[in-house]
Amino acid sequence: MNHLRLKALSLALPLAALLGCATVQVTPVATGSGEAAYELAGTSIAQLEAEAQRLCPHGYDVRRQAHNYQRMANDQLYPVRLWDRITGNLNTPTNNKAQMAVVCKAPPP
Repeated sequence: MNHLRLKALSLALPLAALLGCATVQVTPVATGSGEAAYELAGTSIAQLEAEAQRLCPHGYDVRRQAHNYQRMANDQLYPVRLWDRITGNLNTPTNNKAQMAVVCKAPPP
């Protein structure tokens, strides 16, 4: 019985980790100076800052960032909210977008 639990747990943990992670698109950018630079895209600035810290352990400089949030026209309509709640539709589309360009700092000498 313990062997089956261990197998189930070993399969469930990676799946749970993947489902819990928010998606950040990372694109390496060439700078010409040898510094690592990245273009990040996701749904929030906080999410992008966490990814930038992971990519640049010695720190980073933000070259530009933008965050845009727009409510969809039907977000405030009661019948739509009620239908989403009844059907359990938690993945309603949003127009929440964030972008950031970072250049990693070199490790201290």
